[in-house]
Amino acid sequence: MVRPNPYLLGKFLDPIFAIGVGTMSYYSYERKVGRPEGHSLNELIKKRWGRVRAGKQAAHE
Repeated sequence: MVRPNPYLLGKFLDPIFAIGVGTMSYYSYERKVGRPEGHSLNELIKKRWGRVRAGKQAAHE
């Protein structure tokens, strides 16, 4: 019978930890390679968040 691998931090913390490590490694990659103006991860997230908020405000009106 095969035993499942134990969790590193816990059943729910492992995915959060993985997303955090992946995000930090991408920021490191962006810093090394560079991205065109307006296409960094922070700028893209801000644009998307602005669109989501604008959509929610339009839905409430």
